[in-house]
Amino acid sequence: MLEVIDNCCSPYYLEMMRQSAISSESWNMRYPQGRPFEDKHLKLDVIVNEVKEPLLAGMAMGLLINIYSQRQDLFVPDVSYCSISMKDKYREDNLHTDHENDFDYVKILGLLNGDWGSQDGGLFMHGDEVVPMKPCTFVVFDPRIPHRASEIFTEKKRLGLDFTVKKV
Repeated sequence: MLEVIDNCCSPYYLEMMRQSAISSESWNMRYPQGRPFEDKHLKLDVIVNEVKEPLLAGMAMGLLINIYSQRQDLFVPDVSYCSISMKDKYREDNLHTDHENDFDYVKILGLLNGDWGSQDGGLFMHGDEVVPMKPCTFVVFDPRIPHRASEIFTEKKRLGLDFTVKKV
């Protein structure tokens, strides 16, 4: 299952979230868990069963409701996890799965970069499907299917927002 939802929010809203995220002092290098330090990337935990970043959590919930208003048939807007990851051309993404034994969840992913284009790379790869990531587009997907971002060609930082929510 992979669904693409285009134009589900304002690019100005995403830019406001991006600015708030890059101002945070809570970035960490814990992910992916169980991997060597060299394989880790910067991540900002927003919601991990409870609110970690109040301002960003409120903004993320507002964004999630905009996404939900487009497709109520895919998920329940009850967030168990929300984070923002930071990657660039120096960070190769690892092919992985999430929630291998939990069939009740889907993930939602989108970019906070309002200026991200196809020339920047970072396509979303899910099984045999490939989705160009662009501003105001979010993907809802089965996290148990192997997925990753393709190569990023630019030095600018790509901020990806992801949610774990219950599926319908």
